[in-house]
Amino acid sequence: MKIRAKVIISLINQGQVLLAEGFDPVRDFRFYIPVGGGVEFGETLEAAAKRELSEELGVTGHRLEFLNFHESIFEFQGSPEHEIMFHYLCQIDDAVREALPEAGTESDGETFQVSWLSRNELDAVREKLVPPLIIDDLSSRLL
Repeated sequence: MKIRAKVIISLINQGQVLLAEGFDPVRDFRFYIPVGGGVEFGETLEAAAKRELSEELGVTGHRLEFLNFHESIFEFQGSPEHEIMFHYLCQIDDAVREALPEAGTESDGETFQVSWLSRNELDAVREKLVPPLIIDDLSSRLL
């Protein structure tokens, strides 16, 4: 078992945040998480965040702001996991939002759904946020 270093990136536009939708069939648990993924050996955190944005959503050339880090110990699909997540913010304009794909794409080609959520909608799904404290990172950024 290893601790995984991971970057997560919250895209913000028009007072909403873009989150990926996930599902764990073992726990019958639907959740919301910022897009992102693992940090490769020799890669800086910011470089990993930019790579993940490009790979998963086709977003490039944007400034990233580091928000916080989170530790998460959990089970996913019946396996124990331990992650240190480095949370970044990426402000995008309306043109970039309009050009985003309807679904994100993982490095293995698998697609995932994404949703734009307002501050009130985040509050409503608080127990489904991964990691849960991202809502604190984002509160002052959302209308």
